[in-house]
Amino acid sequence: MVKKWLTEFHCGRKSTEDAERSGRPIEVSSPKTIKKIHDMVLADRRLKVQEIVEAVGISRGSVVSILNNHLGMRKLSARWVPRLLTVDHKRNRVTTSQEGLALFNRNMEEFLHRFVTVDKTWIHHNTPEIKQQSKQWVSKGESAPKKAKVG
Repeated sequence: MVKKWLTEFHCGRKSTEDAERSGRPIEVSSPKTIKKIHDMVLADRRLKVQEIVEAVGISRGSVVSILNNHLGMRKLSARWVPRLLTVDHKRNRVTTSQEGLALFNRNMEEFLHRFVTVDKTWIHHNTPEIKQQSKQWVSKGESAPKKAKVG
């Protein structure tokens, strides 16, 4: 390789930059294609690479390269958390607890006499999605999506 470069400089070459090459230019990673893929992923973070390949019309390797290298995205599975509570759920729990405490403070013996405890049993009417179904594209710095643990 060094010998080739030395010969080229002796023949009058002045630059170390690559010379123009014949053949089809690289157009897969154009800003237009990158923006299109980025917009698609932002619209639906659960898109599969194959769906992007079919929509954009470029190879699977090019799509993965654009997602990982140009957009800095990766696909992560949802993280299990004990329960997903909304602000309304949390507020309702606080209100219910305060009402129970007020009843307890008014008449402790009557409250304890009427208080019923049961074992914690959860009955769910939905089937949680599997790990593969919960995968989503996330950008650098974003945390993994969350899903509630059932059972």
